[in-house]
Amino acid sequence: MLVLSSCSTEATPPPGPPELVPANALDGVLLSADQVNSAVGTTGMTAHPRVEVMSDHRNLLPNLNCLGIWQVNEAGVYGKDGWIALRQELLRSPDTDAWNTLVVQSVVNYPSTDAARAFFTQSADRWSKCTNHNVNITLNDQPLPKWRSGALSTTDDKLAIPFTRGDANGVASCQRVLAVDDNVIVDVQACKRDLGTVTAASAVADAIVAKLPR
Repeated sequence: MLVLSSCSTEATPPPGPPELVPANALDGVLLSADQVNSAVGTTGMTAHPRVEVMSDHRNLLPNLNCLGIWQVNEAGVYGKDGWIALRQELLRSPDTDAWNTLVVQSVVNYPSTDAARAFFTQSADRWSKCTNHNVNITLNDQPLPKWRSGALSTTDDKLAIPFTRGDANGVASCQRVLAVDDNVIVDVQACKRDLGTVTAASAVADAIVAKLPR
């Protein structure tokens, strides 16, 4: 007697959406001072207290296209609603106003991957309108040191733009990076004194993304 065996025709279900990164995971994904030292190729980075609120410098720079490059985590850029929580930390070496290396690292989480992606897309459009641009700012009737952006580099998940900034202690070469991963925006600035090209912000952003829970 011939016996026929049946084969299952059930299809493998598609993978579900990625797990969202909760607000209570943000502290754990920022880099330690030693990890920042390694990422930017320096020593002696000192971390300042972490910040959980947006800054607002629209009175100094109302141009939102440039404000998002000039400063990390600006209320005028991110808006009051939409995002859930942020963690931001400044590190310097040496830890004085005459620093040689400065890093501002931050992470902002959103309620969905679509919301984070929408902010990233909006930022790409804004940053593209502030390339090769001089920013002139006056504080208390006194001009702040010169700031100039360079050319924007973009990928599907990262924006990167160099800029130079001056102050009483000299000129710094800097890089700004904005990256998106799942429902998180990684927002980083890195500066070094008197160097032609700085890519440290990209290295810091990549290291933070690698620490995000999966």
